[in-house]
Amino acid sequence: MSYTTFSIASPGPAYNGIVFGSPEWTALIERQFAILAEANATTIAGGFAAGIGKFINVNTYPDVESSVRVIARLAAEQLINVESSGPFIPTEEMFGLMAGQ
Repeated sequence: MSYTTFSIASPGPAYNGIVFGSPEWTALIERQFAILAEANATTIAGGFAAGIGKFINVNTYPDVESSVRVIARLAAEQLINVESSGPFIPTEEMFGLMAGQ
């Protein structure tokens, strides 16, 4: 069963002192996306939320374990600082759960 997450994060320490667009920056971004690709993740939406100053991503994974492994690898390689990551479900489904259905 697939698993969709909503994540809030900022660049990790690996990016400290790295110039945007430099070969070093490109290598870090490529590594970050390679980790997602290895887990068969699909990014549904991603971008910067100026109101909170963080990057937001909605990703779908083949299963929960794949999602957990990606977060662990990105953190271990200091590519991201995860503020929050968890399940993302449609509003109607959440209202149904809240109503006990």
